Amino acid sequence: MSKVLNKSISLFFISASLFFSAFTAIAEVSPLFLGRHLTAQGSYDAAITEYKRFLFFHPEDTRVGAVYYDIALAYRAQGLWTEAVAAFRAATHLATDAETKSEYQLELAVTLVAVQDYDLARLELIKVTMRVPSAQLYRRALFLQAVAYIYQFRWEEARESLRNYTTDERLGMLFDAATDMSLKSARLARVLSAIFPGAGQIYVGDWGDGLNALLLNGALGFLTIDAALDGHYIDAALWGGLIFWRYYRGNTYRAGHAAEQFNLQESRRAADAILQRLQQIVGTP
Repeated sequence: MSKVLNKSISLFFISASLFFSAFTAIAEVSPLFLGRHLTAQGSYDAAITEYKRFLFFHPEDTRVGAVYYDIALAYRAQGLWTEAVAAFRAATHLATDAETKSEYQLELAVTLVAVQDYDLARLELIKVTMRVPSAQLYRRALFLQAVAYIYQFRWEEARESLRNYTTDERLGMLFDAATDMSLKSARLARVLSAIFPGAGQIYVGDWGDGLNALLLNGALGFLTIDAALDGHYIDAALWGGLIFWRYYRGNTYRAGHAAEQFNLQESRRAADAILQRLQQIVGTP
């Protein structure tokens, strides 16, 4: 009876040991597996919770960098840009090899471009190119660097970044058109409207606002002069000092703003054309 009891106790402890070993192994793997499954399902908050649970229990694990990378992707998918940037930086810092670090930095650069932080994006891309990664990553870094320049309307720098990426003739023509684009002078627009209300807006091509400024300022000027000629000096001072002067100054400001908006629209149109062509080049087998 004693032997049977001892054998049962031994079997119990062996089974318990195996059970806890299996449980420990599952506990290590399941948060990552579940996190990636939830990410695939679009449940990003739940996925991030699982990833962070893994980080809490395994801060020294060699997969920590990859987990931060997964967290960053989940944040970016939700449009949580600040959190995504921080997680990408952590993943880059914890990357175990140069090639992986470059991959993470490229995704960080993509995120920085998305939040319009182009200078920081280019800084990360310069780090990648200086590390001399694989040809594929190097070409992608050049491409993203050019995209950052294009969004800043820095046509020559963008062209230089793409020099070793593509020799597409049509792309070169688009860059030439962007470089030679005729832009408007905001200062000249303000000066013209100061001399003749509405002239600056017409110079920019905004005929509607220009004619409106001309008629409004002309009418207010007439009322001011008419009141002064009739001896109604207080009314003339009110019309001229308070109302006419306000609209006159506003007219010059709007002329300069119209020129700036014109330049911005033209630059964006050129950037969109270049980016569209780049997209076609990338999609060409």
